[in-house]
Amino acid sequence: MDAPTAITRSWPMLGALGAGLLLAALAAGAGGAPQAALAGLGVAALGWGVLSLRAGRMLAPRAVLGVAVATLVGGGGAVGAGALADVAGLPLAAAAVFVGAIALSAALAVRSRRAAPAHPEAHAAARPSPADARRTLLGLAVGAVLVSTLATPALAATEAGELAVPHGEHGTAPHDGAADHDPGHAH
Repeated sequence: MDAPTAITRSWPMLGALGAGLLLAALAAGAGGAPQAALAGLGVAALGWGVLSLRAGRMLAPRAVLGVAVATLVGGGGAVGAGALADVAGLPLAAAAVFVGAIALSAALAVRSRRAAPAHPEAHAAARPSPADARRTLLGLAVGAVLVSTLATPALAATEAGELAVPHGEHGTAPHDGAADHDPGHAH
């Protein structure tokens, strides 16, 4: 396997995890039919991402390409019709970037499978070389950083992210001086 392929082959699946998280978070703040559609797409993206990462390859690229294109076209139509007016723009745009990247990767996978002659023995599980294993690990790390760089601020911009408890404040009461005299706490 060539180096760029070993490094980037997990990126569509990591993108699916980012898209799934964003779509699920958007569903939490949406209502009606958009909520059901966003939740369904989010769960599907998360499931496909996990299963494809486990398999070590893109599963069902033709079906993924169809769903991704339908998601982009349907989402664009829903935005144009105003059906997603109560959904935050940044997270929706970030999810569209992830879905677009998945669609592009699926299209390339479909195209490469058409161009490649069918060799049943090529599908047999072969143990990767140490260099391929290092490249794959590097690719996972770089892909995770790229996905988190886009997904983290987008998740924070969703309604669920805005309502989240800030770091360091979970389980603590506001400090008004009364807690200093609480006999139940050792100082």
